[in-house]
Amino acid sequence: MTTARAERAVDRAWPLLVVLGAGLFLVAVDATVLHVALPDLVRQLRPGAAAQVWIVAIYPLTAAPLLLPFGTLGDRYGRRRVLVGGYVVFGVASLGCAFAPNVPILLGFRALLGCGGAMIMPVTMSLLRELFPEQRHRRTAIAVCSGIAGTGSVFGPILGGVLVETWGWRATFLLNPPVILAAVALALRWLPRSPPGRRPWDALSAALAAGGVLGIAFAIGHPGSWLSAVASGVIGSVLIGLFLRRQRRTDPPLLDLTLFRLPGVRAAVGGVLLVMSTLVGLGLLFAQYLQVVLGLSPTAAAARLLLVLGASAVGSVATPSLLGRFGNARVRTAGFAVAAVSLLVPAAGSATLTSPVLLGAGLTGLGLGMALALTSSTDTLLSATSADQAGGAAAVEKTGYELGAGFGTTVFGSLAAAVYAGHLAVPAGVPEAARRLALSGPAQAEAAAAGLSPRLAGEVLDAARAACTAGLQVSAAVACGLFLVAALASGKNGY
Repeated sequence: MTTARAERAVDRAWPLLVVLGAGLFLVAVDATVLHVALPDLVRQLRPGAAAQVWIVAIYPLTAAPLLLPFGTLGDRYGRRRVLVGGYVVFGVASLGCAFAPNVPILLGFRALLGCGGAMIMPVTMSLLRELFPEQRHRRTAIAVCSGIAGTGSVFGPILGGVLVETWGWRATFLLNPPVILAAVALALRWLPRSPPGRRPWDALSAALAAGGVLGIAFAIGHPGSWLSAVASGVIGSVLIGLFLRRQRRTDPPLLDLTLFRLPGVRAAVGGVLLVMSTLVGLGLLFAQYLQVVLGLSPTAAAARLLLVLGASAVGSVATPSLLGRFGNARVRTAGFAVAAVSLLVPAAGSATLTSPVLLGAGLTGLGLGMALALTSSTDTLLSATSADQAGGAAAVEKTGYELGAGFGTTVFGSLAAAVYAGHLAVPAGVPEAARRLALSGPAQAEAAAAGLSPRLAGEVLDAARAACTAGLQVSAAVACGLFLVAALASGKNGY
């Protein structure tokens, strides 16, 4: 292809980012949209503590094991076909969630929503490899889509806050179907048909990979007994081991394992895991803190998180030129370092969390650092493979994305809950039933205080706010330490 023809092809490809970005944005939003909407959902459907965790976590934990099968399926049978199918599943599941009459049905449709997301995400990113073969243009397209995915996760609570205050939690799912209908129509009209790949699709390898990731995801996200979590982790690890063994003996493999021997690939996967676990996990805790401790409305709490959204958007725009000048490894290391420094603000506790200026600076730096790390990591993975194998690389990246989201929700949520319960000083005279309810979480402490005398209610709420602050502080300190270690390791390895 001549240079002039290549440039014309790229010019025609840029409008396609509207179609790809719309679906990717909705998939990212739905990972976090319930963070602010959860209290309203709890008041209506009354799920238990474990069910509340599953309502949020089942979406990423369902998507994670299906990403590699669907990503490689797009390589084999056509990416447009899988993408449009994913849009349809996602739209139907959104309607089901919006009109779910009880918790079990909501959980079922949230799981189906994860299936639709698993069809959309890896195919969207692999299409970038196909539509933008030149690295300079591809880096810009990756930055746009990574920015959309990252800001979508942050925008979820903002959108949830606005919709909940206006129409209630069900409205958070009713936004999806109209956008999905438009995306399907535009995809069928604009997206080129991908020719079927020549490589056979290994269904057994896909099943082993899905089962292995599901077991590990369940072990990470399971809010129940540790014994079942360990058993799930062992089963998942065995299945992953069988998958890896089959990839070494099958020609051609479903996933080319030489990908992980390339410089920077393993660091990039770790970067995606770390960024998404922190972004989603701490996002939930920040949304809770702003409402419970600072007393902000859902909309006002969501507006504070716009700082992360804006900084992430700026970082995504600036990253392509930084990658061209400094390289992926240095930009990723810089992103880790900026995020680590920014997390010192919430890690310092109430002295800095209650300062609008300091909290704003911390949220802004966090969004910027995560954008640098996420975009450079995605570019490393997609640039490491040929166009016909881009689905596998994109699936690896998005598996890290979804496992990180599930890991962040459950691990940071569990850590904050344990710190909260350990720090909650329930005053004497509070009935046992109210005490147990208050120990379940800061939102439940408000319900427990409703039936108490004004003096006891005030003391319970003050104790809950202090314990909630401690939970966020400890979680932020742990995340800060992880980013610091990642920055040091990335800088030492140099790739």
